[in-house]
Amino acid sequence: MTNMRELGLPVRKWVPNWLALISIFIIILPITMLNGSYTGSMLEVSNTLGTNTEDITMGYYAASAGMAIAYPIVPKVLSAFSVKFLLLADLALQFILSWICARSQSADILIVASFAIGFLKGFLMLWFIRHAQKIFSPKNVRSEFYSYFYPLVYGSGQISMVLTAELAYHYNWKYMYYFMMLLLLLAILLVIVCYRHNRPLQKIPIEELHLREMFVIAIGLLMLMYVINYGKILDWMSSYKICAYIAIAPILIAFFVWMQYHSETPYVNLAPLYQPKAIVGYFYMMLIMFFSTSTTLLTNYMTSILKVDSTHSYVLYIWLLPGYILGAFICFWWFRWQRWRFRFFIAGGMACFAIFFGILYFGISPESTYEMLFFPIFLRGLGMLALIIAFALFAVEDLNPKFLLSNAFFLIIFRSVLAPIIATSFYSNTLYRLQQKYMHSLSETITMADPLAASKFSQSLTSGLAQGHEYSEATQLATTSLYTTLQQQSLLLALKEILGWLFIITLIIAIISRFIPFHKTIRVTFAKTGVIWYNKKQNKNDYQKNYSMQLGDFIICPQYDGCTYRYIIGRKS
Repeated sequence: MTNMRELGLPVRKWVPNWLALISIFIIILPITMLNGSYTGSMLEVSNTLGTNTEDITMGYYAASAGMAIAYPIVPKVLSAFSVKFLLLADLALQFILSWICARSQSADILIVASFAIGFLKGFLMLWFIRHAQKIFSPKNVRSEFYSYFYPLVYGSGQISMVLTAELAYHYNWKYMYYFMMLLLLLAILLVIVCYRHNRPLQKIPIEELHLREMFVIAIGLLMLMYVINYGKILDWMSSYKICAYIAIAPILIAFFVWMQYHSETPYVNLAPLYQPKAIVGYFYMMLIMFFSTSTTLLTNYMTSILKVDSTHSYVLYIWLLPGYILGAFICFWWFRWQRWRFRFFIAGGMACFAIFFGILYFGISPESTYEMLFFPIFLRGLGMLALIIAFALFAVEDLNPKFLLSNAFFLIIFRSVLAPIIATSFYSNTLYRLQQKYMHSLSETITMADPLAASKFSQSLTSGLAQGHEYSEATQLATTSLYTTLQQQSLLLALKEILGWLFIITLIIAIISRFIPFHKTIRVTFAKTGVIWYNKKQNKNDYQKNYSMQLGDFIICPQYDGCTYRYIIGRKS
């Protein structure tokens, strides 16, 4: 077992190694599950507070934005404060913010508190990453670490969503906040008992915190999120707020980029934006999250067509967890063996999304079953996590290690903030407009001259009269029943069209990804390690190597199609 004291964990002398190891995961468990707004209780919260579900969505993604804003300054704070002081202060503040969210009657307070919770989560997440990297991968192999870290984070978030739905259904939506407060109290107690102060507190110069830059990018990002999220319910350009934020948000973001470009000590270094691999990685991860957020369409199908309650709708997504585990397992061994080309892996991941959308497109109907959705949800989890790990590795492949925090800043903003909130808005708007289109189209043909419509109307009318209603009331009930049927049919047609397009798009992307040379042929000089001479007339495994090579040295050589093969003492990737 890894010796936690050797890894720099400041525990007391009497604390056994196993307890020190467990303490890290007990502390990080509530952090991975905590949020200011839980989508699992979206309907309950919006009904109680008299707000729109968009308010809960805004709060949920505001937490991710807060975490991105915090990341660049986390190392300065971690080096200035004692670990015990930082943990206690952070956990205590999150406890207070959770209590505020539970007692709040305002959606605006929920959103602000969610942003603050996300900001505080950033400090503990990076603290956890520093230790977990040595626990999960003692040799500091990034692919091995990601194969443990990402399923832990995404799996905990998924469990919190299911737990929120269960607590909101059986008790009250506030109970999720109380449950998280108990977990935070447990973590605080563990820190007080097991940890010690490892350094005196130091002052951080105020200019090193870059408060102006943080304020500018936070306001610009939240305004942009507001436009994307509330555009539909505020009727886009009919709202003066939307018009104002559309003008102000780009100016603030451009001003932030300008400040970082001209600063000698920038808050966020723009170097990752100059790396082609990082840009490709951000783009693909935005696509992945765009496709993953399509489960909002599935929720509409279950609640409106299958008549499944909100609890069972979110419990269905527990089937993502086996997909996460299998995806992480595949990534672990794929990148350890490195026997096949990277583009095969990407094509396979995108194929999982194509199969997911294909099964839904051909399978959803009023006669479908709840159980039919288990396998496609599993495939979505498999494809999502495998591709996220792959492109997280790809984005930093040629990046200087000192820019990793800047990469994390851009990665979280693109992957966890902009992509899902854009996808949520797109699916919501598209589904609404297509449903109205098909509703209008179907209504034109519904008359008493239509035998099917007349039969449906007559059955409902007869049933109403048999129940003792007056003729006018029975007629109204029959009309309402027919209208409900039309709504279901229009929703089903709208879902079919969206899922059909998504199936075609993901299939095309999977095919194209199979032929994209993600790793171009490059020349590398190896100092004191060795050189490979490669003859294209020979077999690709027929090469000469210098005997000064050590186990683990990477050698890159060209292949016929312009891709790159990496050799670890003769093994290709």
